Amino acid sequence: MDFKQSRLTKLKGISEKRASLFAKLDINNLEDLLLFFPRDYEDWTEITPLHLIQDGAVVTVKANIITNPALQSKGKLSWLRTALTDGVTVISAIWFNQPWLAKKLQAGFEYYFHGKVQRRGNKFSLQNPLFFDQTEYEKQKIQAIYPLTAGLTQNIVRNSVDQVLTLYNNYLTDPLPDQIRKDHELCTLNYALEKIHQPQAEYEYQLARMRLAFEELFLIRSALYLLKRKNQAESQAEALLPSETIKHKMNDLRSNLPFVLTNAQIKAINDILRDLRQPKPMNRLLQGDVGSGKTMVAAFALAYAVWAGGQGIFMAPTSILARQHMDTLTSLLEPVGIKIELLTGQTAGKKRRDILEAAEKQEVDVIVGTHAVLEKDLILKKPVLTITDEQHRFGVAQRSALADFDKQFFLPHRLVMSATPIPRTLGLILYGDLDLSIMDELPLGRKPIKTYTATSQDKARIYKLMRKTVERGEQVYVVCPLIEDSEISDLESAETTYEKLSQNIFPDLRIGLIHGSLKPDSKNRVMEDFIDGRIDILVSTTVIEVGVDNPRATLMLIQNAERFGLAQLHQLRGRIGRSDRDSICILLSDSEEELARERLKTLCQTQNGFEIAEQDLRLRGPGDFFGTKQHGLPQFKLINLYEDHQIIQTVNESFMKIIQQDPGLSFPDNQNIVKAIKQRYPEILRGITL
Repeated sequence: MDFKQSRLTKLKGISEKRASLFAKLDINNLEDLLLFFPRDYEDWTEITPLHLIQDGAVVTVKANIITNPALQSKGKLSWLRTALTDGVTVISAIWFNQPWLAKKLQAGFEYYFHGKVQRRGNKFSLQNPLFFDQTEYEKQKIQAIYPLTAGLTQNIVRNSVDQVLTLYNNYLTDPLPDQIRKDHELCTLNYALEKIHQPQAEYEYQLARMRLAFEELFLIRSALYLLKRKNQAESQAEALLPSETIKHKMNDLRSNLPFVLTNAQIKAINDILRDLRQPKPMNRLLQGDVGSGKTMVAAFALAYAVWAGGQGIFMAPTSILARQHMDTLTSLLEPVGIKIELLTGQTAGKKRRDILEAAEKQEVDVIVGTHAVLEKDLILKKPVLTITDEQHRFGVAQRSALADFDKQFFLPHRLVMSATPIPRTLGLILYGDLDLSIMDELPLGRKPIKTYTATSQDKARIYKLMRKTVERGEQVYVVCPLIEDSEISDLESAETTYEKLSQNIFPDLRIGLIHGSLKPDSKNRVMEDFIDGRIDILVSTTVIEVGVDNPRATLMLIQNAERFGLAQLHQLRGRIGRSDRDSICILLSDSEEELARERLKTLCQTQNGFEIAEQDLRLRGPGDFFGTKQHGLPQFKLINLYEDHQIIQTVNESFMKIIQQDPGLSFPDNQNIVKAIKQRYPEILRGITL
């Protein structure tokens, strides 16, 4: 049976209506259901003696039925009641509106019961308990808990999965070579699929999860590698060859800079120029810590592309960032004859038409913009380089569109930039289709940001520091985790903080407010006022996390700092310290949790974003570190990017061993890897930009 082509309605109890409910969980066929893994388990293996049960507890007990259940009713309500004993203690069990159970329960027989205890006076009872005979209990004593949607219950999903496992007959090919399974003591695929759904002991589902998580990551790693290899083999780009004139211009550009490039910047520029000279399209990730000077590297790449006869596109996720990049690039490149234009959603009318016409005639060399550069009416005469800043902020479709400019002739060279530090082993998984340049140095003259923890008791001193900062002609960020107050949270919101600061604490200062719910024009206006110095203190949510550059901002107060991830706190902190002035970041938290204190202590001790990312992976609980959907990868079913970095490292090591021996994955033992990717993970091939 082809599970992928078999609809759920083949299963007993699955009507068209019920199948539509499963579809809400992205389960459309038998294969989807087979690979729909539990999110948790209930362990019913611990048997509680009846004399130890407590009111309100959910327990599993083993008992004999003393009397056949008696059916009683009153109006529309009916109930069955019986007495249970384990030979020492007697309790009762009661089931409401389930009269058919009377035929399934017989006096003198022993069952396992699982349910919630209720106490009335000195008498205990189980309310609507589930029950099993010995055979059923052995099969179901560890219950899988699945994600649900309205209209589906755990029993419906479990029964459906049970039918699929009964029909399953080695349908899926095991993609892992035997040697890998032996090296890492991984169970077989068939065993894993059975035990992930229906384990009878904890070690069984641990073995199953380890095997399936390893496989999941291994296939993604393999798919990205194959895509990269395919791009290199099949795609063509214009080789931007150097000339003596270009060399002189590049040297002049560097020598006229008002500062010295870091070694990391020089290496990244050389990596990019080497790629641009090849007839294969560059696909490179420029990964630099906050403030490491990525825009400067991008400027050199654009200059080289233009002087080699082409045009470039630079796309940022917000119009504020686009304007900042426009200003930076203009100051660097227009003096050497490179014409740059800004194209955002606000660019309209004659101005837009003039830019489009100039781009098509190659009268403009570089277009800087937002997603507006993806509009079909933008036609460049010779686009040879596309640069995407903070690329994980874009959807896959947008990144694909940018990569596909002028596709009918050549693919443009592609550079993507990210300020999110990623541990190298994880980066190989998330960006396996890209070459990697890492910038881990700050520009000369930048001072480390002094970072301190504080509590609410320190607010008076913090307010004094904020006032002194403003009196020096500098500016302040105050970051809050929420936009507005919530009844279910005692966190101080951005709106409440804004009112308190503007009305009570600093009525004489200029206080601004920005958050994600504001309209784009309003956000742009507030940020422009802050950057231009018309706001002294800006109260914000994490909307400022990405890329905003204001050299006058030297103090940041982050409220309820324990509510943010370490990597996110580091990104926020990077909004200050953008000049040679002393800068201070204060992490305000009243949390007494040891883990929260340890995380904040890490931020106080290091400025290195890569160290912080590693620590974040180690300390932070389950969650989606990067938002895998934003990366174009499928949402991981089992891998946890925080807790499974040992598996990630092991997968990378195993994969590298294989491709060293078989770069094309063409050996017979490795053909199942390719087959499994096509069979089970086609979304990887669709989702990753080529």
